[in-house]
Amino acid sequence: QMTSNQMKNIDKIFSPVRGKIVFSLKQSHGSCFFIQFGEPHLRIREPIEPRSEVSEKSKIELRRRRVFVAGSWSLLVLGCNWTLTNEQNSVSQDDDVEEMENLFRGVEGQYLVSVHGDEVTKSCTLEFDMGASLNLWPRNDWNPDVDPDEDQWQLHFKDGSSVGYTNNGSFEFESKSDPDKT
Repeated sequence: QMTSNQMKNIDKIFSPVRGKIVFSLKQSHGSCFFIQFGEPHLRIREPIEPRSEVSEKSKIELRRRRVFVAGSWSLLVLGCNWTLTNEQNSVSQDDDVEEMENLFRGVEGQYLVSVHGDEVTKSCTLEFDMGASLNLWPRNDWNPDVDPDEDQWQLHFKDGSSVGYTNNGSFEFESKSDPDKT
């Protein structure tokens, strides 16, 4: 069970991100997506030699050098239900990618103003200065016996460290140096 200390942790974790501009909301796969915050910088992924069992299309992609614009902070929304609302429109994890992308454009350029957690529902709400909000909560089909530590979201920092918030209401901190050039 989540304690009010954990709710304070959510506030503390997001404190450097509050007041930062949002850009480059991008769907990654399925209902997962990234939100970039703060000062943009380039991330460069060097070519990777693929394993032999990888598809030909993937081999071509992996052998390319990739350049991405990333923020000082990057939020990955992954193993949770979510609703993003802006200007009386909303999308959720069940909507198609085109609908998601259309609403993502309307949230870009807004500033993150607050983050709230609810210890009972293990949910989190991000609010933005021009009225957008993102609500995150555990997936309905989450099975704690199968995946007890499944992350709802992960906040990644430019230095390569990250913190994840799990569907069971705990935090996972990871510290590492960024393998990508910045």
